[in-house]
Amino acid sequence: MKRKVSVCAGVVAAVVAFSAGAEEPKAAVQAPDAEQAPRAPARQEEKAGAVAAPAVDGPGTERVMAAPPLVDAAVGGTVSAGSTAQAAGAPVEAKAEAEAPEVHIPFSLTLVPGLSTSGMHTSNVVNTVAIGLVATHAKRVDGVALAIGANWVSAGLNGAQFAVGANVSRGPVTGGQFSVGGNVAGGDFLGIQSSVGINVVKGRMEGAQLGVGVNTVAGPVSGAQLGVGANIATGGVVGTQLAVGANVATGPVRGLQAAAGINVAGEMSGVQLSSGISYARHLSGGQLSLINVGGQVDGAQVGLVNVAGRVDGAQVGLVNVAGHTEGESVGLLSFVGNGQAHVQVWSSDVSLTNVGVKLGGRHLYTLLTAGFTPSLDGDRRRYTVGVGFGGHIPLDRFYVDIDVVGSSLHSKHWFHDSENQHVLGQLRVMAGWQVARRFAIFAGVTGNTLVTWDGSDRWSEVGGLGPEWTEVSDGGRTVVRTWPGLLAGIQL
Repeated sequence: MKRKVSVCAGVVAAVVAFSAGAEEPKAAVQAPDAEQAPRAPARQEEKAGAVAAPAVDGPGTERVMAAPPLVDAAVGGTVSAGSTAQAAGAPVEAKAEAEAPEVHIPFSLTLVPGLSTSGMHTSNVVNTVAIGLVATHAKRVDGVALAIGANWVSAGLNGAQFAVGANVSRGPVTGGQFSVGGNVAGGDFLGIQSSVGINVVKGRMEGAQLGVGVNTVAGPVSGAQLGVGANIATGGVVGTQLAVGANVATGPVRGLQAAAGINVAGEMSGVQLSSGISYARHLSGGQLSLINVGGQVDGAQVGLVNVAGRVDGAQVGLVNVAGHTEGESVGLLSFVGNGQAHVQVWSSDVSLTNVGVKLGGRHLYTLLTAGFTPSLDGDRRRYTVGVGFGGHIPLDRFYVDIDVVGSSLHSKHWFHDSENQHVLGQLRVMAGWQVARRFAIFAGVTGNTLVTWDGSDRWSEVGGLGPEWTEVSDGGRTVVRTWPGLLAGIQL
């Protein structure tokens, strides 16, 4: 009987509360001369059987009344705000959990993350000293972390990490990471990374990376990257990259790149040294490698092979290639777009017929020669082969060439090994006239010096156009003859 009375009382209380809640807003919002706004049409869901809450008309607005909270009087419960919101059809928004405050624990001893003196949850722990048997984990370390396996901090490191396996910081690092396996910094790095495996910085690097494997930085580097394998910087480098394998910088480099393998830089201001290949898209400085490759070179390339698009400086090597040069190319073979590439045919007192290839820059050139003289008037036929180096002085359509040529003389055929005891040196001074763009004539005088070491054949029939000076030494085995000569020819 008492339970029935309680139920009836609860129902009555709910009806009274509902009526009071429905009448009070109407009285509060209605004004005597307020114009009643048209009521919005009922939604399709309401037509389908949903009971809409009473609407209250206000000036220019429409208000939807929410039902009052239900009173759990029948069961002796309390008012539930969540149930009320769900009953009114309003969405329930979950409150975002506030980040847990940092907890500073000076010393932590860890077996594995989650099993340590810092407790089960270490995502908000800041350690001064963290020691782990397998691994350590903390939000931050402002001190030292040591582990056999790995050290991991999620926010950043200000201090040092030592591990046999790996050191990982998802945030910035100020200090040092030292490991046998690898070091990873998710943000900027200020300090030293040293590992046998790999060092990775995903932000800016200021300091040094020392690795037997690979050093890589996603941002700019101010300092040094030293690796046996490779150094890679996707940003610029101000400092030094040294590697046995390769150095790569996609941004500008100010300093030094030195490798036994290859150096690569987008823009280089400094020096590239390599026993292999050095490449720079834009170089201001020098390249000293076996093979040097550059786009725009403002400086010098010194190596066996030098290749550049445009040179404002010098190329010194066995083979030089340049599309355009405002400097000089010095080498055995120099192919320069705005330089010299000519074929010469001439006759002289040494060889009746000579052919030469003249290659070089605007003022310096290399000459490769070959000559032949048939047997005339009882003289032996002669073959000569030589190489020379000289300078070119342009004077509008006229020019002057001065060069030194060294040749070997043979009587049977070119490069006969048993006759390499006769060497002819020539100093040549020539004047030329550029008749057309691809045709010139030239003539000049020569100073000839023939040295023989066999003591039996002095090539006495060579020369004879003027006075001759002879000197014999070494018991008659070495004979040196000197005389003047003439030459004339054409250049294509």
